[in-house]
Amino acid sequence: MSPGCRQSELGPIAEAQAAANVRASLSEGAEAGTGSSAAGSTGTGWATLKGRFVFDGTPPQMQPYNVNKDLATCTINGKAPLQQTLLVDSATGGLANVAIYIRKASRVHVSLESPPSRESLFDQKECIFLSHVYPLTLGQTMQIKNSDNVGHNTNIEGKNSFNQTIPAGELIDFTPQKEEAVPVSVRCSIHPWMLAYFLPRKNGYYAISKPDGSFEIANVPAGEELEMQVWHESAVGPGHALVLDTPDAKKLKWSKKGRFKIKLGEDEVKDMEITVPAAALGG
Repeated sequence: MSPGCRQSELGPIAEAQAAANVRASLSEGAEAGTGSSAAGSTGTGWATLKGRFVFDGTPPQMQPYNVNKDLATCTINGKAPLQQTLLVDSATGGLANVAIYIRKASRVHVSLESPPSRESLFDQKECIFLSHVYPLTLGQTMQIKNSDNVGHNTNIEGKNSFNQTIPAGELIDFTPQKEEAVPVSVRCSIHPWMLAYFLPRKNGYYAISKPDGSFEIANVPAGEELEMQVWHESAVGPGHALVLDTPDAKKLKWSKKGRFKIKLGEDEVKDMEITVPAAALGG
């Protein structure tokens, strides 16, 4: 990690080795699980998993980022933008920026076998990453853009190891090739308050909850058990895994690694409402 990026107003940042250990723990057994899952797959057809994450409690008020340089570019009317650590919709209680994805799929729908051919934009403006949690299918080109009039150093940690300066008004194409078990951080050493998360996956079986907390993953394998991973940056589980012990979560046998299992029927559209207590997000 670049100098000056170990700590921000959001608290201490995990050392690289500790972070690697957490990711290894969360992905433990994945390779073995792929073979056994494929061998034992008996499902047919496809289904849709959708729903909403709803925050239960009084959400904390987001504080401004600690903007201390390039003030003309990095503030709006002289005010620093608010942090995005825990965003809750005031009207619906929906929780944004929850990542939910299938850990290992025994088969993949034809529409998701190949990565999208179009580029996917990862932009930064007013010294904020515009996509706070950014998923990508491996093989898809990531256009890292700098829409500001000052330079940014985009530093993606993890297996894909990207760390380059993006000059003002320019973009760089980047095509990640390695999957991550959980989202990894993206930072800027020039403006150390800047923070986002990157989640590259082998296929399109992922979703990031919208501002109203909603999500949808279409064309998932039906007739067989799916293991879902759930993550939020403020979650208190290992590697920020979202760990729940509500009655509904217990029915899903929600694990201490932020995982649950579900089996859908052919052509079923499963609509879930998942309650997230404040304590699961550290407050």
